[in-house]
Parts: sequence; structure tokens; C-alpha cells
Amino acid sequence: MPLLTIVALITAVLAVGCSSIIIRLSAAPALVLAFYRLAISVLLLAGPVLLRERDALRRLTRRDWLLLAGSALALALHFYTWIESLRFTTVASSTVLVTANPFIVLALSYWLLGERTNRTGVIAMVMGVAGAVIVGWGDFRVSGTALFGDLLAFLGAVTISGYTIAGRFARQRMSATLYSTVVYALAAVILWLLMLPQGIPLAPYPVREWALFAALAVIPTILGHTLLNWALRWVGAATVSMGTLGEPVVATVLAWLLFGEAPGWSTVAGGTLLLAGIWLFVRHGSAAEAPEN
Repeated sequence: MPLLTIVALITAVLAVGCSSIIIRLSAAPALVLAFYRLAISVLLLAGPVLLRERDALRRLTRRDWLLLAGSALALALHFYTWIESLRFTTVASSTVLVTANPFIVLALSYWLLGERTNRTGVIAMVMGVAGAVIVGWGDFRVSGTALFGDLLAFLGAVTISGYTIAGRFARQRMSATLYSTVVYALAAVILWLLMLPQGIPLAPYPVREWALFAALAVIPTILGHTLLNWALRWVGAATVSMGTLGEPVVATVLAWLLFGEAPGWSTVAGGTLLLAGIWLFVRHGSAAEAPEN
């Protein structure tokens, strides 16, 4: 794997790991946070896209638009369900459950994309998911509102898997900035439509909330998801999904520093196993992926 791609994946994982912390600092509804996260990202990306990608935008086919719409729907539902889950369960539980997506992505990649992974890759993925589960084992709940939050987080894993697979298809036909900008814009519209029947206002909010909206757009979205979209051009969906298993480690460390949630033995042991699995998969487990079209 090229060094630039590795650097991009590491940067994206660190950026995405900040997402849950920023969300926890906000008091805004989940739909509002998700909407502004995407809307502000579009404002920041639209200029370069309109200047450099106008011809590519005009060349998009009906199939391309359907694929972009499906990706946007999956992304909108992912942000909504996952952000909402953080209102009911812990940062560790939510981020760990979202990392169930490699199982889903691996299955979909096999059926839809023809991507394969070798035995080492399967072992590495088992190590990574096992480590992610250990990280948040002490925070899991099986009753009350925490159980509802866990369910929302798992739905977030399902929807982000659909988004990842759709991106793998779309990124063969368009640039990362064009793909990201269009998908973010369509997803923002979907979130706005979800707000309408609930009467959720888009304003006013305190200056602190606007700063958090902007932080969500710049850090985990542009530096996180957009870099992951870029990486999908060069590596398989399973590899990108496996890389995001580092998110619980980043989120747990930040929660310790900012909220005083000191990690226990499970966090240290699970995080070590998780990172070892990521390293093993990236170095030795992705050689069997399908070639580019």
C-alpha cells in the first residue's frame, strides 16, 4: 500500500475518532448536528468542485445519480442513528458497536464487488473486532435506555457499511471531492426533510454550538470521511472499514482526557489487540482484493 494512502487512512481515523467527543459537547438535537455537519462541509467543498469538476458533474449518468442518492441516504441515516445513540449510551459502547461494520462490509464486498481477503486478513479482522469489543466491554448495558442506544449504534454500523460499499462503486467513476460534495449535499437535504415533520428548528443556536457544528464539518467529516472516500479509489472497502476500527481507541483516549473517563484494563488490552489487527490486515491481509476496473 502506498505511503500516502497509509498516511491518509491514519489521519482519517484520528479525525473520525474526534467525532463522538464533539457530539458529546453539544446540546443540539441529533438531526441538527448531522445536518450542519454535512451542510457546512458542502459549503467548504463546493467552490473547488464547481471550478474543477463542472464537466465531470455534467457527465454523471442516471446510474451515477442513483448510486449517489443511495450513498447519501445511507450516510444520513448513519449520522442520525449514531449521533442519537450517544444520547443514550457511552462513548465506548457506541463507537465499539459501530465497528461491527467490517463484518457487514466484508460480506457485501464479497457478494457485490468480488473483493477477497486471504486467511491472514480474516485472522486480522477477527483480532480487530475482538479488540474493539474488549475496549468497551465494561460499558455495555443490556437494559433500559442504554440498550436502546446500543441498538441505534448497531444501526449506525449497518448504514455506514452501505455507504462504504456505495462509495467503492462510485469512486471508480468520479473524484473524491465530487463524490463527497454531492453525497454530503444530498444527505443534508434528506436530514432536513426528516426534521420538517418533527418541527425541529435550524436556528437560533448559541455561538458555542455553531463552533461545534463547524468542528464536526472540518475534523471528522472533511479530514475524516472525505479522506476515507479518497482512499476507496486505491484500496478495497474492507481495508478502509478495517482501518476505522481505530476510532474507539481514539475516542476512549479523548474521553479520558476531556471527561475524566479513565481507561481500564479492558481498554488497554483491547486497544492493543485492535491496533495489532489493523496493522496485520493493512500489511498482509489485503493482497487478495479485486483489481481496479
